[in-house]
Amino acid sequence: MQQQPYHMFCLPPAGSSASIYYPWKKMKSQYFDIIPIEYAGHGMKMQQALINNSDILAKNIVDEILTYQEKPFILFGHSVGGGLIWKVKDQLENINKLYLLKMMVISSRPEHQYIQHIKDKRQFSDQEIISNLKRYNHFPDEILKHADALAFFLKIIRNDFLLSDQLLSENILKTSIPVLTFHGKDDPDIPDQKAMKAWQQHTEQWLGSIELEGDHFYFLNKEILDQLIEHIENNVEKNILNVT
Repeated sequence: MQQQPYHMFCLPPAGSSASIYYPWKKMKSQYFDIIPIEYAGHGMKMQQALINNSDILAKNIVDEILTYQEKPFILFGHSVGGGLIWKVKDQLENINKLYLLKMMVISSRPEHQYIQHIKDKRQFSDQEIISNLKRYNHFPDEILKHADALAFFLKIIRNDFLLSDQLLSENILKTSIPVLTFHGKDDPDIPDQKAMKAWQQHTEQWLGSIELEGDHFYFLNKEILDQLIEHIENNVEKNILNVT
């Protein structure tokens, strides 16, 4: 089979791990192979110390990306991962590797001016954090039933909320990298599409904002995931392959 021309590195949401993207690896695309990125202290890297500095975490991610074959790639980030994409982009620019980044795909992360109200979630009580996360309809009951698992999870989510706060305090410099966004129409954090369309102001190559059926974790539905991948493929074919 012909080798895909691109990698697509996928950054997880807060409190999650690379495993959220493992089902994606089974999907066949003629344009890219899917590579989930694991944050230190999460999932398969749980033995490593958590990173509570967004610049250090972004450098860590870039270092991992560069261990793969050096070919053009796409960055996909869901929720906090969507905000972290911009820090990864900056790190790539710092080391003169930005030419490898061909598209940024932001999922379920409103532009920063629309979510300033979510700052300081790390200071919530345990119950407030759990209640807040239950709004997304996919909080695993297994964690609630095991005190050790819950304590471990809360440590991770507080760390990731801190990272999110740091990202929300950043000034985003306009980029020439194409940007595409997705969200579920029933996402409780996105009551208005303008919150996602506002990313347009940060790029010279706006590819649009696509609303799909579902909530914050819309892509956990296989049919919706198929649509998501198809939209990304269409944009690769139309806006990247035809101009590079």
